[in-house]
Amino acid sequence: MKFTDGLWHLKDGVKPAFGFTVTDVKTHNSGIDLRVATRPIRHRGDTLGGPLLFVNLTSPSEGIIGLKVKHFGGLAPQKAEFELFPDVPPTPPNLQTSKSPTSATIASGPLSAVVSTVPGQYGIDFVPTSDPKHILTFSGPKSQAVINLPSKWATMSASNTGLMTTDVSANPFGVSVPAFLRYILIELNLAGGELIYGAGEGFGGVVKNGQAISMWNRDGGTSSEQQYKSVPFYLSSRGYGVFINHPGEVELEVGSEKMSRVGISVVGEELEVFVIYGPTPKEVLRRYTQLTGRPGLPPLWTFGLWLSTSFLTDYDQNTVSGFLQGMRDRKCDVRVMHFDCFWMKQYEWCNFTFDPDMFPNPAEYLRSIKEKFGVKVCVW
Repeated sequence: MKFTDGLWHLKDGVKPAFGFTVTDVKTHNSGIDLRVATRPIRHRGDTLGGPLLFVNLTSPSEGIIGLKVKHFGGLAPQKAEFELFPDVPPTPPNLQTSKSPTSATIASGPLSAVVSTVPGQYGIDFVPTSDPKHILTFSGPKSQAVINLPSKWATMSASNTGLMTTDVSANPFGVSVPAFLRYILIELNLAGGELIYGAGEGFGGVVKNGQAISMWNRDGGTSSEQQYKSVPFYLSSRGYGVFINHPGEVELEVGSEKMSRVGISVVGEELEVFVIYGPTPKEVLRRYTQLTGRPGLPPLWTFGLWLSTSFLTDYDQNTVSGFLQGMRDRKCDVRVMHFDCFWMKQYEWCNFTFDPDMFPNPAEYLRSIKEKFGVKVCVW
């Protein structure tokens, strides 16, 4: 979500409260807890006003540091959440925390996070433990916030443009959109020349710099900014990755609002991200899949060539057989034949029955192409 109008101005009506100064820091065996004021604290009376951010740094596994920013706690837990470490247990992080008059540090094996607790200079640097002067990324001044956003600026967010919101035939009771939406924002720095990859199946450039990405699965086609398969994770060319632990809509501004930052925002009262160290892409992905789960190996035939009717709106079984014979004539082995939606009768997209005019005997026909061409069958 873009909250600003250019570099100097906020969009009309936007009311942010940025983390400004640490008022309390506690280090313990499982991490660091911070209270971060969103205004200068010159005396005790200043604590009477302004939102307060609760920031937690922890490590679920070696080389991974979690950053959670929370405004209000005590809310009912969300109905959906990601299961962490579903396949492989975490690696003990050998967690170490320390505190000085100007900073607090959490170390998880090869990755450390250093918090500036100097009044008015709150920020978090993520660094290799062995080379703390080499900053991988950081969340610096005005990079964490709770923001009230007028709903007019969120009308095009994915969760507000779905049928349940806009189509009375899908939801006759409608959805009441509040005047303001509460967002939590975390921004992480982009270094000069740093490249960002990932965020799921996108149809723009492989390098995500300059893109605004809405991680919300939609049937938008393969030539738009929408995504069929969103993955709240990105990989940096500087040897780290970021997993956003939020199952709802996540909005990424990858150098698209502020050229030197990745902005991560969600509607709600808290947001958690995990910074995952490499330093190689292979090591980042190993730790990421340890955290979120590793896919099973599909059957060998799934790696073969899939042939589709490619959304032909007028095809029958002779058309499909012609496709398969044509590929055989060209010595291109097909492993899967994919039938696009017109295997069903028009206007009957939910009965999942072959159109009898185009496929008079579907069971016999499918048996014959499996036998003749050795293909699996997929229908959509």
